[in-house]
Amino acid sequence: MNAKNVLILCNDYNAPFLSVAKEYASYLNNTDHDAIVVFLKGQKDPAIENEVSAKKVIFLEATNKELGGFKGKLTEQIRKLHHQYQFQFIVAHRYRAIFIATQLKDIQVFGVCHIDGNFKRLSRKLYIRFFGKNLTLIGVSKAIRDDVRKSLPFIKKEKIVHLYNSLDFETLRASLLDRSAAKKALAISETEYCFVNVGRLHEDKDQATLINAFALALPQMPQARLYIAGAGRLECALKHQVEKLNLQEKITFLGKVPEVFRYLRAFDCFVLSSIREGLPVALLEAYAAELPPIASLCSGNTEAIEDVTEGFEVGHPEQLANLMIKRYEMSPVETNQLIRRLNDKLELNFTNAAVKAEFWNIVDPKTN
Repeated sequence: MNAKNVLILCNDYNAPFLSVAKEYASYLNNTDHDAIVVFLKGQKDPAIENEVSAKKVIFLEATNKELGGFKGKLTEQIRKLHHQYQFQFIVAHRYRAIFIATQLKDIQVFGVCHIDGNFKRLSRKLYIRFFGKNLTLIGVSKAIRDDVRKSLPFIKKEKIVHLYNSLDFETLRASLLDRSAAKKALAISETEYCFVNVGRLHEDKDQATLINAFALALPQMPQARLYIAGAGRLECALKHQVEKLNLQEKITFLGKVPEVFRYLRAFDCFVLSSIREGLPVALLEAYAAELPPIASLCSGNTEAIEDVTEGFEVGHPEQLANLMIKRYEMSPVETNQLIRRLNDKLELNFTNAAVKAEFWNIVDPKTN
């Protein structure tokens, strides 16, 4: 039997979308479907191509100008690929990809929404209203699903569903460095209690609140240190904030660390202070490392930590500081209990096997 081709269309391969492309391509493994992965933006990169397990990986190398407006050139390129590969359906990540995919006629499109507010703009509402006939929208959490339903009340609820992000936890855990090797690689002391935050240095991730919380908690955590892994436009502002608090000796900016998940066992607690998240891949990677989490109670975070641990209100450094102190003082027995809850949550909701079954229930209910 000839394989049926499926287009997985991504805006680019920056985090988390490389992981997302790999994740969705894996749902086609051991089926009669093959993945054709297309990145609209980003230079051709053989390393990326090798990392994605797909029949074909294509880089369109679009400019910002081509990604704006009606995206006519990109739509024509996707149309030609459809003529060549005869896609059975399209999985489109982010609005730009959804817009392009729905320009093709008579093909089912599954548009994946990774953050809230995707359809607040009137122009987007109108586009979906008139061109969304063959579109099913997928939120990466129930919170994102509900946000989309609220924004698009004219779409039937059954056409707006949720599907959690997933990871290949077995493979991921095999690639993790052990605690000693990870600490050595990052030059981290064996005697410190280490908090870590992973993410872009961006307003959405709200590292400013995390830094203020750490400053409040530090008097009760003499052996604690905070590490922030990531790069972004707020780097200078955040470093200035640390200097004003005179915490240069207690807070370390690691910068952008390639495959940072491999080093997570160097740390004792993962902290996510975001003001908005879909379902954060970084948090799932922390789960893979069995790293106790603290997370803000925003959208997807709330679902990710439900039945695992308590969270804090967005933008409240005092609440976060109290949780950091609580985690710092947690006994080994309490830590192990938390990790058991974490693994139970992971197995039930976020493994490839669990999410793959839900994926096929959405795209082809007849298979179940």
